[in-house]
Amino acid sequence: MDYIYQGSLIHEATISAVKSVIKDYEVMTLTIIDAILDRYERNTEYHFIDTKLSIITGDDFLEAKDSEKDFKGRTAIFGWIQGRGLESLAGHIEWLPHCSLLTPNEINERRERLIRMTEEVFAQMETIRAVNNGRLSFLMTPEGRPFTMDDQGRRQTINLDPQNTSTTDMFYAKGMIAAALLLGRSDKVEEAKDYFRKVVNKIENGRLAGDQVSFDPKNPTRSVTGKRSHGGYMISILGCTNLAKYLDEDEWYACGERLIRHVIDHYINQGQFKNLELFDFVESIDPKGNPWEQEGYVLSDPGHSLELIGIATKFLLVLQERKEKTVSQEQLLEQCVELFPKVLINNFRNGFNRNTGGLCKAYDLISRKPLNSDMPWWNLPETMRAAVELLLLNPDDDYTEEILQILMHCSNAFIKNYVNRDIHLMAYQTIDENGQPVDTIPATADADPGYHTGLSVIDFLDCLRKINTPSQKQGS
Repeated sequence: MDYIYQGSLIHEATISAVKSVIKDYEVMTLTIIDAILDRYERNTEYHFIDTKLSIITGDDFLEAKDSEKDFKGRTAIFGWIQGRGLESLAGHIEWLPHCSLLTPNEINERRERLIRMTEEVFAQMETIRAVNNGRLSFLMTPEGRPFTMDDQGRRQTINLDPQNTSTTDMFYAKGMIAAALLLGRSDKVEEAKDYFRKVVNKIENGRLAGDQVSFDPKNPTRSVTGKRSHGGYMISILGCTNLAKYLDEDEWYACGERLIRHVIDHYINQGQFKNLELFDFVESIDPKGNPWEQEGYVLSDPGHSLELIGIATKFLLVLQERKEKTVSQEQLLEQCVELFPKVLINNFRNGFNRNTGGLCKAYDLISRKPLNSDMPWWNLPETMRAAVELLLLNPDDDYTEEILQILMHCSNAFIKNYVNRDIHLMAYQTIDENGQPVDTIPATADADPGYHTGLSVIDFLDCLRKINTPSQKQGS
């Protein structure tokens, strides 16, 4: 790989200008996955994806002096990271042949190493899942003992009920699908499908348990009776996309359609929420279908609304290519082509800090002000994926110029404010409203395993390859 990362910015809202940064994003993606691979291979006995490092200092996390207060060291395994990581490894392996910077030999060498890593991590996680009655937890020991953190920050062992499912099960079911498909493990594909069906069933019946432990007081995650989040529906669409794309089974097209319809009907304001603006996206609703209101505010996470557009449109692009579509699926495509650009533009406007560059973590749809002005890294690449997918879904969209503006602002903010050139081109997890990196944990202490950044960027690059610059409406 001869090309050196430049940190290039986009200077005009055109497809050709966006395409000018492709090589930088390829270098970034390769550098990050190489670092993840190197970190894995340095310890032949530790078969977990290891992103236990500070993006601010570059130092590895060490175990706490009091092991019962440790959630950063290598004795604390995040189920989210391992599930997302398996999906990431599979996605990067599939992407390698499309990378313009690698020779065939370099592609094959990385592919062999990444496949071996995927096989070993997958086997390790399946061993852990087996000792927990087919389930996983947000936090576990390397031996598979699930635990949470009590109010004093100490480990508290928990047992996993085999009849329940959690957010961690959702993330791992998706990772299991991706790994099993990549490795050609038909037995595990069938097992993953059953696991995923169970998760989706719990989501659709309002019985998915949130098991995330929050390490940020400004981002509480405890479940509240009657509060119904869109999160499970949204994230599960990705599992349907992989299954539909690679197996072409009616079940997964129908499932993806159902999940998308639920979110757009219940969480996007299309006129039913009279006190909100059109196309606002609410984070949660109450049992009557009204926006969840607490202390006089209605919470929206702008990043989640933009992530939803990217996740749903990824499914729609697969659906669009299918020859045999139902009338309902054709109608869904038409509806989303019309609706999604408006949702993207409105919620980007709600959340984007134009002075600094970044999307706030939480926004109040009543006062129209940020509730949490911290800006996590993940929502920018997710928005870039959403924007370029919309351009591919409907090349003649009336909102093309505004979508390209959003692409430009997100890429430039990400490059200027988040990418740490000294730490594997990884992104700071959080910056404050002044653009300074802060030691705030958005979800896990472990850094991104190439999931938000890697997979979103890979989809961004994949869509750009498919967009024909001369015929694409480019804005001005």
